Amino acid sequence: MNKATLPIVARLHSLQAPVRLTPGGARVIAEAGDRNPLAQLLRAANETMLGRSLQFDSAGGPSLTLDVSGRRVLRVSAALGLSGSESCLGVEALEDEHKDDLIKLMQAVAAPRQELRVTSGPIGRGGEEVSVGLPVALLADLVLIDLNDLAGDEPEEGALVPAPVSDRMTGATPGAGLAGFAEAVGPGLQAWLITGGADEGRSSGPEEMVSHLQGFLDDEREAVDRQLDMLSAGPGAPVCVMLGATLIEGHSILVARLDSGLLLGVIEGEGTGAALAAWRGLLA
Repeated sequence: MNKATLPIVARLHSLQAPVRLTPGGARVIAEAGDRNPLAQLLRAANETMLGRSLQFDSAGGPSLTLDVSGRRVLRVSAALGLSGSESCLGVEALEDEHKDDLIKLMQAVAAPRQELRVTSGPIGRGGEEVSVGLPVALLADLVLIDLNDLAGDEPEEGALVPAPVSDRMTGATPGAGLAGFAEAVGPGLQAWLITGGADEGRSSGPEEMVSHLQGFLDDEREAVDRQLDMLSAGPGAPVCVMLGATLIEGHSILVARLDSGLLLGVIEGEGTGAALAAWRGLLA
C-alpha cells in the first residue's frame, strides 16, 4: 500500500468504530477506561459542520452544552455541576479571552476514566457565522491533543502528500445534488466518490484514492449511515461531517449524505470553509 494512503485508510476506519447508545439516546464517545476523554470531546466538536448543540454528559455528574458550527465552538449554552462557568455562560460568541476558562470546563466534564456521552440537537441560536467563536483546532493545540484519528501505531511520516485533482470526472455536471456540491467545494476536494442516489457512481480524483474510497463504501455503507444518524437530525437526514486532521493543516475525510446518496472524499484542511459554504448552498 502506498504510504500516502495510510492516513486515508486510518480515517476511514474511524467510520467503522462501534457506536454504543444509552437508553436516553446519547452516544458514548469515551468509555470508563479511557485515559483522555477530552480528546473525544474535541473530536466530536471538530466533526460538526452545520450548527449543532452538543450536550456532553459525564458519568460523574457534570454536563456541558456547547453550540458548535464550522468546527468552532460558538458559545456555552449550559453548564451543570461545573464551577467557573460564569465567564462563558451568556456570552453571545466566545472570544480569545474565554479560551482558558472554556478549556477548564471541557477538562472538568471530560474527566479521565469517566464515561462521556454526547447528545446532538438543533443549535439554540445563531450558527450561520463561522468567523466567530473559538476554533476546535486551537483548543486542541492548547491542550496538546492531536485531532487526527490515526492509530498510535500508524507512522506519522506517512502524511498525505497533496496531489493534483485528475481532469477525469465520471459523469459529474454542475448543479444541484452531491455531484454539484463536490464541484462547489472546489479543488480542495482532492478525490471523491458518490454511492447511491441520482449521482450514483460519479467520482473525481487520483485513481488510487478513489479506489480506496470505493472499496470502503462497498463494505461499510450501512455502518457509515448508522454513524451519520448519530450526528444528524434523524435517521436518513442530510448531514455533512469531517473526520481527522485539524482545521488549519492536513487532510480530512469529508462525508456528506443527501437523500439516498452518500459522498465520501479527501479534502485539504484549508477546504473546510469551502465545504461549509457549498453544503449550505446545497440545502438552501
